[in-house]
Amino acid sequence: MERCPTCNARYKGKLTCRRCKTDLRPLLDIEEKSRTHYKAAAAAFACNDFNRMFFHAKRSFSLMQTPENCRLLACSALLIHRFDIALALAI
Repeated sequence: MERCPTCNARYKGKLTCRRCKTDLRPLLDIEEKSRTHYKAAAAAFACNDFNRMFFHAKRSFSLMQTPENCRLLACSALLIHRFDIALALAI
């Protein structure tokens, strides 16, 4: 997170926004869960477990729709022959 979603102040690494005092912990937890699923998907790829990779990539993308998560989900969809999902992400 680079900015507070409430007031758009720069994020300084604290649990509450310095300007509007919004509790940022729920958003930070979501980011952490997304990173955890991303890493699990990468580990599943290394083990050639593509179904598990797809599961974790889908979870990661559902939590944070970043370009990296999108690419990971598209690649995992291709590996399990879910071309419809991979194509939808490419558009």
